Amino acid sequence: MYKLIIDERGKKYLTSKNVLQTDLGKVYVKDKEFGDIVFSSTGKKFYILKPRISDICEKMERKTSIILRKDIGYVLAYTGIGSGDVVVDAGTGSGSAAIYFANVVKPKGRVYTYEIREDFAKIAEKNFEIANLKDYITLKLKNIYYGIDEEDVDLVFFDLPEPWVAIPHAYKALKVGGFIAVYTPYIEQVKKTVVALEKYGFKMIKTYEIIEREIEVKKEGIRPKTKGLLHTAYITFARRLTKM
Repeated sequence: MYKLIIDERGKKYLTSKNVLQTDLGKVYVKDKEFGDIVFSSTGKKFYILKPRISDICEKMERKTSIILRKDIGYVLAYTGIGSGDVVVDAGTGSGSAAIYFANVVKPKGRVYTYEIREDFAKIAEKNFEIANLKDYITLKLKNIYYGIDEEDVDLVFFDLPEPWVAIPHAYKALKVGGFIAVYTPYIEQVKKTVVALEKYGFKMIKTYEIIEREIEVKKEGIRPKTKGLLHTAYITFARRLTKM
């Protein structure tokens, strides 16, 4: 079982080991329960908690950048997916998007995630197990540019270098009323994506950029922090409105 360990500075650790080695000393977590407070070998305080999906995605192994909560949260809210829905996700990467989707559509829904790199797929499969969501995710080692196997899909999510290539496949896979959401770092990609969405019959096409800025609260006063999560990517949404 994985446990979330948080030190007195707020730094997080995700571990299944009995002993956690940190720069604040060794932390012995064997037989400890969620909610316990323990002290390291140097006397520093640590909290033991049950990890949430957001904690797992933040601390899990990855070789690629992941979709951040400000972006994935907007996708979840905008499309309104819920339990019982079917989601197609590509590319899988480390699996964070698939994990967020599966956590929402379970227990009756399913996520089908496409990845072309076997090394990424192996990491993602391990992360699905850590998140306890592997029963709701099907990982396919397949290039989605060549087609989508699923039908009557509620949401198609693309995080791909050339998403416009797969947009006709997305239209065929989606049910009437279903959404496509395309995550692209560069504005040039947005233009090609929108052109393809229009060409293949999608409607209600909108592109957004989500900016996150934390507010700093001190005795001296309150102000925005000088650093924040600014541009990560553009998210383009569209919807299939007709049968043909």
